[in-house]
Amino acid sequence: MVIRKSIKQYQVNSINNILDADPHTLISLIYQHIIGNLAGAKGAIERDAIEEKGKCINKVVGLIGELTNSLDMEQGGEISTNLAALYDYSLRKVIEAHTNGHLEILNEISLIFIDLKSGWDSIPQQHQTNNSQQVAIAGI
Repeated sequence: MVIRKSIKQYQVNSINNILDADPHTLISLIYQHIIGNLAGAKGAIERDAIEEKGKCINKVVGLIGELTNSLDMEQGGEISTNLAALYDYSLRKVIEAHTNGHLEILNEISLIFIDLKSGWDSIPQQHQTNNSQQVAIAGI
């Protein structure tokens, strides 16, 4: 009973954090969820848990789709074009990994999103809040 209450409180706090998050933080959270769900899919493949693998892959596909749909191709220029190509590549590889159960492909895509998150999180605070238009161009 205590565990369920703790989980429920964590879920409420997580939802509140997302609702209060700025665009920069939202992108970071999306990257984190992609990384986490890729790890979940890898674990599910190793355990031969087909349903769990499908749920994790579906979440990854949806999150990558959200990132792709949020790009501003007109204002984003080369950055948006490159991100769109990287997201498209990642999406195709994740689907391939899902179909064939290839862990090495999921590892490759995980590394891509770890690098993206690391770069995104290293943007100085002053650029995160002062330039919301660039945040929109890059991903939200």
